[in-house]
Formats: sequence, structure tokens, C-alpha cells
Amino acid sequence: MASRRRIIVLSISAAAGLAAYFLIPKPLPEISREELIAEVQSDYVHEVVVVDKEVVTGVSTRRGAFRVILPRDVRSLIDQLAAMGVNVKYETTPLGLI
Repeated sequence: MASRRRIIVLSISAAAGLAAYFLIPKPLPEISREELIAEVQSDYVHEVVVVDKEVVTGVSTRRGAFRVILPRDVRSLIDQLAAMGVNVKYETTPLGLI
């Protein structure tokens, strides 16, 4: 009886692990601030999203989706992007599942 229970628990655990592996999105590739500016100057990026004032995400027509971890002087990067004609949007992530 105990071995049957162990098999069931292991099967459920394996199924949960596989579901998590395939359902949890992979993190976006990270690029540097300089790479972002170069992508904008080359006209590959037209819009970015600032998430929680910590990360900039966007899509380059050359490289695909990306993220940039924001430095402490976040305002200067955002101002620079806006001055270059990039549409800047802001988002906040929900606090949790509750």
C-alpha cells in the first residue's frame, strides 16, 4: 500500500514539474543600455515598456523581444529614449495571486 502511494505521489510530482517547465515563460534575453540605444538609432525599436520602474522591455525588429535592467539613473534613459522618438509606456505587475 505504501509503495502504491509513493508511486502516485511521484507521478503527480513529475507531472507538476513537467507542467511548470513548459508553462512558465522563459525570461527575455537581456541587452545592455548601449545595445538598446543602438537598436533605437538603427530604427529597430519604436516602443518600450517600463515595468515597475526596474526593467525596460520591448521588441526589436532585428533581435526580437528583449529586456534591459534599469540603472539607478532610470530617468535619464527614459528621457533619452523619448527624445529619440520611442513611445514609452509604463506598467506595474500585480502583487501576487491573491
